[in-house]
Amino acid sequence: MRRAFTATLVVGVLLLTVGLVISRPERPRVAIAAGAGPSKPATPFDQALAALEKHAEALVAGDEQGWLAAVDTPLKTRYRNMFRSLRALEVTRFDYETGVGQPVKGNPTAVSFRTEVKYCLGTDMCPGKPGSEWQGPPHIEQRLIMRQVAGRYVISTAAPGPSEDPRRPAPWENGELVALRGSRVTLFAAPSQRDYLERVLPLAEAAARVDDRYAALIGTQQSRYRIYLAGEAQWRSWYGGEESDWAIGLAIPLNMYGIDVMLRMKELDDNPVMLRVALQHELGHVVTLSGAYRADAAEDTWLSEGIAEYIGWWPVGGGKTLRRGSVRWALEKKSQKSMVPAQPGPEAAARAGDAFYGLSHLAVDCMAEKYGDQKLFTFVRLVLTQDNELDQAARDAYGVPFATVDRACVKWVRQQVL
Repeated sequence: MRRAFTATLVVGVLLLTVGLVISRPERPRVAIAAGAGPSKPATPFDQALAALEKHAEALVAGDEQGWLAAVDTPLKTRYRNMFRSLRALEVTRFDYETGVGQPVKGNPTAVSFRTEVKYCLGTDMCPGKPGSEWQGPPHIEQRLIMRQVAGRYVISTAAPGPSEDPRRPAPWENGELVALRGSRVTLFAAPSQRDYLERVLPLAEAAARVDDRYAALIGTQQSRYRIYLAGEAQWRSWYGGEESDWAIGLAIPLNMYGIDVMLRMKELDDNPVMLRVALQHELGHVVTLSGAYRADAAEDTWLSEGIAEYIGWWPVGGGKTLRRGSVRWALEKKSQKSMVPAQPGPEAAARAGDAFYGLSHLAVDCMAEKYGDQKLFTFVRLVLTQDNELDQAARDAYGVPFATVDRACVKWVRQQVL
């Protein structure tokens, strides 16, 4: 009982890591001058690339048979599942950017190459021409082997590329997904977790309506939210897997504009209060970090988690949540000189992490109480998405230095729990 109770208190861990980016050489092309004579025969590599191009176009067009035409028989089930998952995810772009083709020993017509798959889901993820790698489409790296079967090239091997991307594998890469679409949210789960879909959807739709209100304040309205309901096997594998025993939710930034949410259903199955909080909290990360200029906001974790807690527990204030006891414990243990709590290290007790979330929530509560939601979310946008320093953001949003805000809120936070 103790472990289960503590696990419900650590609501969401924000994953802000970015995979390595590898520059690809230009795809070989043959320039043909007018009147220069007949063109050279297409090489196996040229034919493989042409097949991949049609394969990708078929996915975006919704042509399952066209997609599978470039897939070898042993891989058809995997790629059929991938097609249906990506279509449910509203794929709008799927491009292969390939490296140099290499021969395959023992098969002179086969070709091996490394490729980067760039994809976009929905209308939010890729809003315009990217100015940086982080602004561009998310990508996965693969090592493909394509061979000739009945006169056409098909994917016979599809393995992860050599780069160590902490967000791999994406849930849609391997295995079957089942989906349930609401008006604002689409839920995804492995078939073993399908029973959760209908139960969670009404709660997820209600959470989306709460988060939509805050998205309007910060200017990050979402066309649709994507939420994965993970069993333990998926929790330990999807997006690199989560090792923490206490985390029950993740927000995973895929690029500057696309953030997926994953919930650990084993820990939320019999706790409707924490399920609601976890949904609002993780979608709170989506609306407060969409458009962030940087991938690593570790120094402002107190604010990113505090504002997600503020949204997650709404309409309950930080002084009345299940974290109240841990916050009191932390304040009695050590006097706080700033409303910004020290982030506990990896070896800290779970209660210290619980207190960090609660203190961060109370710090945000204080700013909302003193300045109102509109100015609070201006401050949040300036810090989390535009990377302003706390003092500059406070001056712009509140009209006073951050030190003034901090001094007032240290006292206010203590009054809420002591």
